Amino acid sequence: MKRLTLLVCIAVVASVSFCGCELVNMLNCKFERKNIDEFRFAGVNFDRIASFTDLTSMEKVNIAAALLKGTAPITFNMNLIGKNPNKTTAGIEQFKWIFLLDNNEVLQGNIRDKFSIPADGTSILPVEISFDAMNYLDGSTPESIFRFYQKITGKNAAGQSDATLKIKPTINGVEFPSYISVN
Repeated sequence: MKRLTLLVCIAVVASVSFCGCELVNMLNCKFERKNIDEFRFAGVNFDRIASFTDLTSMEKVNIAAALLKGTAPITFNMNLIGKNPNKTTAGIEQFKWIFLLDNNEVLQGNIRDKFSIPADGTSILPVEISFDAMNYLDGSTPESIFRFYQKITGKNAAGQSDATLKIKPTINGVEFPSYISVN
């Protein structure tokens, strides 16, 4: 265990020496989840919906039709806020991500777009998540989709979301040694 810790420390020091200021700046940055928006199921946008009764009859029919096919196509943006306390810009070339629901891995992806956070500033990075959520629903009714929406976004009675994103940035060709959890 001590040897592994020493090796990780050496790798981080070597990476910092090799990559320069951008890596040091990114190590000081903090990431958190701002919100989830653009939540869609079967073409129905849930962002404007406060309760299940806000769905129109046609939206309920679209949801039920998708569920009858045995699919639950869901897409949404998980918006991350990167906060940079440094006096210079921090940049990421790309980053791998893992989406977890109830601490279970659902999906992996890779954002290949460059991303930077200004000095003493913040930036918002939307990560588009898209998957078939049929195995994660507590039923196959339009109501179950609404409950799932509440669970993902934290708009449920507990006000907590069971969705987590883990990111692993790459800076100057060097990948972080581990994932950063963004709750």
